[in-house]
Amino acid sequence: MRGNKLLFSKCKAERIKGYKKLIKNQTVEYNPPAEIVQGISEAMSAQGYEVSREESAAYLQASYAAFDRRYYLGRDK
Repeated sequence: MRGNKLLFSKCKAERIKGYKKLIKNQTVEYNPPAEIVQGISEAMSAQGYEVSREESAAYLQASYAAFDRRYYLGRDK
């Protein structure tokens, strides 16, 4: 998160670039366990959505990144 000013931009295009940079740099921290990915896929199937494991993993990585961004935004106040 340190040095990634794009992530905190007001411009959506810049925030997307910041998310890409964050996920690329945090591959170990944002790598969800295989059991959780499988569980998310099964739970989504129960809701009527057919998603692959790759899509579930991408969803979890995006969730981690969005939560971290919100955490750091709230912490500065």
